[in-house]
Amino acid sequence: MAFLTWTEDYRLYVDEIDEQHKYLFNLLSKLYDSVTEGAECGTLDKILTELIEYTVYHFNTEEKLFREWKYPKLDIHKQKHDNFTKKVLELQKIFRDGSATISFEVLDFLSDWLTKHTMGSDQKFSAFFLKTHMG
Repeated sequence: MAFLTWTEDYRLYVDEIDEQHKYLFNLLSKLYDSVTEGAECGTLDKILTELIEYTVYHFNTEEKLFREWKYPKLDIHKQKHDNFTKKVLELQKIFRDGSATISFEVLDFLSDWLTKHTMGSDQKFSAFFLKTHMG
């Protein structure tokens, strides 16, 4: 069973965003699988880097849409993105310095953030989008 599985509950009805979320879920599951299989640090770093880079790309996509659609909570949402990005970059630095490993606590943090953000802040955006652009 996958560490993190996409379900329709996470769907925002913005195809581009939904596809990116699915990819993020898959990357996080790939990282989990690599940790549980005892992959080498270089492999873990490569997956973690891809996860971080894709997350930044995804956040930029969301924020671009927020600006285009004049989403009123853009600043609040962007701050959550910025805080998360800062945290994962700190985790990556600690991992690269050899001070820590990618533990189950780290995986749980990443998983919790992704699922809660998708079900919380992103669902608010989805409701706004559906009301203002699909209604």
